[in-house]
Amino acid sequence: MRIPFWFFPRLLSEATHDPRSVWFDAMADQQGWTGFERRPDVDRPALAAVLRRVLGPGLRVARTPAGVAAQVYRVQAAERVVYVRIAEDAHEDLSVDAALLEQLRGEGLHVPAIVHVEPFDQDLGRSVLIMGAIAGEPLAQCRDARTARRVARSAGRELAVLNGVGVAGFGWVQRRAPVWPLRAMFRDYGEFVVSYLPDPWPGPLAALFPASELDRLWELVASERRRELGGAWLAHGDFDTSPIFQAEGRYTGLIDFGEIRGTEPLFDLGHFLLQEQERTPIPLVGDLVAGYGEVVDLPAGHEELIRRSAILLGLRQLARWLGPFRNLPSDHPAATRRAARLRQLLLAS
Repeated sequence: MRIPFWFFPRLLSEATHDPRSVWFDAMADQQGWTGFERRPDVDRPALAAVLRRVLGPGLRVARTPAGVAAQVYRVQAAERVVYVRIAEDAHEDLSVDAALLEQLRGEGLHVPAIVHVEPFDQDLGRSVLIMGAIAGEPLAQCRDARTARRVARSAGRELAVLNGVGVAGFGWVQRRAPVWPLRAMFRDYGEFVVSYLPDPWPGPLAALFPASELDRLWELVASERRRELGGAWLAHGDFDTSPIFQAEGRYTGLIDFGEIRGTEPLFDLGHFLLQEQERTPIPLVGDLVAGYGEVVDLPAGHEELIRRSAILLGLRQLARWLGPFRNLPSDHPAATRRAARLRQLLLAS
């Protein structure tokens, strides 16, 4: 889930301290901003050992407050701020993410610089990625409509380049060697389309939608499964106004690549539409798409394809929340909000 790197939490101590030490703040609230239970902190002495070895002594460390599965820490070193991401599972190698960010930077995109990557740290039992900071604050915090539209358009241009990176397969990118080219978990697009959907249909979704809407949703799923794609393309995977950064009215970069996957070409635009105006009241989809279209030729009927992508993504997410992954009750606020948004998108067709 999303990690807002701009947060600067208060540390436990501001007093003069041993320069060899690594100081941690109090652990962020276990209940993330989404209402889901967060994963607890990593082993602090083990993390401190990695940070001292790479960055030196006298560090201040604070976990970023949002996100669920991801464990990301803001580190104040002597002359800079960096962010440390810990792999979610022991088998994941964040060298894959490092290779991707280096590739994107080589193509001129404004993404975090790589400071250090540890394929596997024995004491932590995880891979570790240390990245530079992106200046500014999220577009989600901008309330000036002209600035927000300008930044969204710039972000659209960079997103089009990102989405042009090929992936071998569909679904979550696999974080294991070899690190390049990127590889994903499903060979067939149809498998990705129905991933996390209940079998048999509609399962727990029946508590949130009437039969007529369930029929329309399944028609979209069945139609998309038959869609022929020439290959899979990289998606940021969590693209809305939070990972887009801006400063002084200008786009500064894109963060949070924890949910990268191989998808159909317009997946990220669909994600942005799905989340539209959740974090800012300013409608920005049109500006994002306009910037995107300055770099690549959008297909005929792209508005409908983006809406379709948004519905299918939202449906998979909802089914995942209601299923064994989270076991949310159907009346959980996150589930009812998502069902309402899917209904809104269905009616827009």
